[in-house]
Amino acid sequence: MRFRLRRAYVRIRRRTKTLGPGFRVIPLMILALLLLFLSWSGYYLLFNEGGFDHSLARFLLDQGLPTTGQSLQVDQSHQIDVAQVLHWLTSYDLQDPLSLIVATLPVSPHSVVDLRIWEERPFVFIPELSFAPDPIRPQVEQGPLIEPQRPVLTRPRVLIYHSHSSENYLGRVVLSNPSSQAHYQFRNMADPTITGVMAVGRHLANALTSLGVQTLHESRIHTLPTINSAYMNSERTVREILSKQKDFDLVIDLHRDAGVPNPTVIIDGREVARVVLVVGTAENIPLSHPNYQQNLNLAHKIKQVCDTMYPGLMRPVQVHKEARYNQHLHPASLIVELGSVETTLEEALLAAELLASVLVEVI
Repeated sequence: MRFRLRRAYVRIRRRTKTLGPGFRVIPLMILALLLLFLSWSGYYLLFNEGGFDHSLARFLLDQGLPTTGQSLQVDQSHQIDVAQVLHWLTSYDLQDPLSLIVATLPVSPHSVVDLRIWEERPFVFIPELSFAPDPIRPQVEQGPLIEPQRPVLTRPRVLIYHSHSSENYLGRVVLSNPSSQAHYQFRNMADPTITGVMAVGRHLANALTSLGVQTLHESRIHTLPTINSAYMNSERTVREILSKQKDFDLVIDLHRDAGVPNPTVIIDGREVARVVLVVGTAENIPLSHPNYQQNLNLAHKIKQVCDTMYPGLMRPVQVHKEARYNQHLHPASLIVELGSVETTLEEALLAAELLASVLVEVI
């Protein structure tokens, strides 16, 4: 490029040499005007906020010219991190070097990346209600109560994962900006933080296991680099798990809802978060999901059993024709919206225990 500019400069100077000494400065003036135009265009594109998001360009320029750091500061809510872009393209997390080692060396301990410190939460309803079809167990005037035998655990029968792994429960406290707390912002893929929906998923898995249903709880983070890529990330996770084991009886994508008018119900004197099952049919979008009816039939069956055991716990089944929510990957795949952002974590944990009792009767 430099050679071409020099040749053009020499050619212009040679042609203007015959015009006299005064015209020899014309090439310099042209180059100066060209440089001025490029500078003005770059400034306009970089600092004019209309039409484009220039945060990535500002970030790169800031990295190359550290002295411009203060002048190129932008709103953090619109800033693009190069590490996040790389993670979106390659699934490599530059902020977590261990994930690079695990991704490149198959012998690496994969469990180290997802190692988390879980807070074990005590069961409240399971000892009292798990083997009764109604919230209140009837009084029996005969010998000591015999604990029913639980089946021997063999293979995992239920898979629980979280597409929106950042969701939290805030309770019915009026906050000025609840959206900033409703979703936790993970630092990287190895962030050990346990969000509300993760804790409820863990509790549901423990409840099912205590009832004899071996459960695999996948706590992998799917909301990085942004929550918009959550379902794409979780699809990769589910495909990976199903490639190793295909015979799950139920696959649950556990979420928490938001904006529910009546988010709780009284069961056995306790306030419990309500539950809703969501089925995507993809009828109104160009995505293949020919077997959605199997998921829908399963959702209605669970709802019917739940209405018999715990009336009011489960809201009507929701059917969305504009999505499929990765439910095309398994014929018994459902979204479970357990609780809402308006419910407390304790209310959601109680609902998880009751839901476990319902699922045991179905699968």
